[in-house]
Amino acid sequence: MMNRIIIYVLLWAGMTAVYAGVARDFSLKGSGQPAFLGNAIIDLRLQNETIWAATGFGLNVSTDLGASWRHFAPGQYPGKGGVSAMGFMDENTLWIATAYDTTVENESLSVGGGLNYTQDGGETWHHINQPVDDKDVTDYSPTTTRVQNVTFDMAFLDSTIWIASFGGGLRRSDDMGQSWRVVTTDGQPFSSLNHLNHRAFSVMTENGNIWYGSAEGISKSSDGGKSWQRYTHQNQDQPISGNFVVALAWQPATQTVWAATVEAVDGDEKRAVSYSTDGGANWHVALEGVFAHNFGFEGETVFVAADAGLFISDDGGANWFRVPEVVDQRNGDRILDDEYFSAAGQVVNGRSYWWLGSSDGLALTTDRGNSWRLIRSFVSTRERPVPAVYAYPSPFSPPRNGYTRFQFDIGTATEVEVRIYNWAMEHVRTLKETEDNWSPDSQDRNVIWDGRDSFGRIVDTGVYFFRAVVGNKISWGKVVVVD
Repeated sequence: MMNRIIIYVLLWAGMTAVYAGVARDFSLKGSGQPAFLGNAIIDLRLQNETIWAATGFGLNVSTDLGASWRHFAPGQYPGKGGVSAMGFMDENTLWIATAYDTTVENESLSVGGGLNYTQDGGETWHHINQPVDDKDVTDYSPTTTRVQNVTFDMAFLDSTIWIASFGGGLRRSDDMGQSWRVVTTDGQPFSSLNHLNHRAFSVMTENGNIWYGSAEGISKSSDGGKSWQRYTHQNQDQPISGNFVVALAWQPATQTVWAATVEAVDGDEKRAVSYSTDGGANWHVALEGVFAHNFGFEGETVFVAADAGLFISDDGGANWFRVPEVVDQRNGDRILDDEYFSAAGQVVNGRSYWWLGSSDGLALTTDRGNSWRLIRSFVSTRERPVPAVYAYPSPFSPPRNGYTRFQFDIGTATEVEVRIYNWAMEHVRTLKETEDNWSPDSQDRNVIWDGRDSFGRIVDTGVYFFRAVVGNKISWGKVVVVD
């Protein structure tokens, strides 16, 4: 059963590399807006009118509610890799953790790239190496490598930073990252290999309390980490649904702790959302069968980013509404995957803003999901007119639910046809769309190909050519399909 935990870890840790590749070569400009870096939105943080969006390619920030963006790529901040977690220590101090992939004995593994913090909005950064233990530690099993030691979450209590790292466990620093101490919540000497509770995934703080989520339940401390109360699927009458706790969040308006809880090693466990209104003494379970990734709030409303879509509850989790397909009201563009990884809500000047992160871009709604605006990383053909039509991502993998977009722009409502051919110039499929609802802010358009031929079969690996007709203009290009 431990293999199940490892599979979950690899899936979650590899999410950045797998999904961020959607925009690997096309991260310059979006729809008339400064660069947005990467399309897999791993994490979101809000502060007043500012939103920070973390991806596998770096960090994006908007100070005007998403109207314009600035980005920080690796190299602009110290260390290596995309952003795996972030959080505010105080109003001015933003911390980020980074991660990247490496190959060890022909196996792709994730590596902790360390932590960085800025106190001036990203103008300058301070780097801290990924915390590891000395090899000569004898009172517990030290984590001496950054491989599989990725920081997934962080939280702050006064001047102390707490980080949750898979192989590195739960750690705290009281001196801005200059030194670290490993913390266990069960009284056992630390060993991420032998104790599931020492494999860290989530951490949060609220009202002086510290909450920690591991592969073996939730732990809570009300005295700064000196003592801990543990909550598992096995030790309460009204327990959490599963012991693998991938996310924790606090809803101030209802004084509720929300947790994304997934089955770990007990066959009686199940994936769902678990929440407590009495400090963890009792837990309620909702959305059974759903793998939740994150939570957003607006007052008493909670919305959940999950593998099966976006779910909303206005009555404390008793009833839920699943939001239909996310479609940009300006141009008909849509998010193709129902799986969402991050969520956040804010109210500015009496107006609500809900942000939703997916593997296919960032979505914003100001009317509770009735209409959306999408923010995606791509090169606008209005700003780089040659070629007039291009395909991204390329290569892409249809067997892994991949797709490619044929990107172009229009100056008026028009008909679009894309004919796809194999290497022998044999016809594979024709895509046709009518691009209407034209407006000055909806000129960038795309047609989607799922890698299937006219008979619905996934095409073979190889190079494919396309002939695109946009209005009366013809463009040729190519796209690569891989397994």
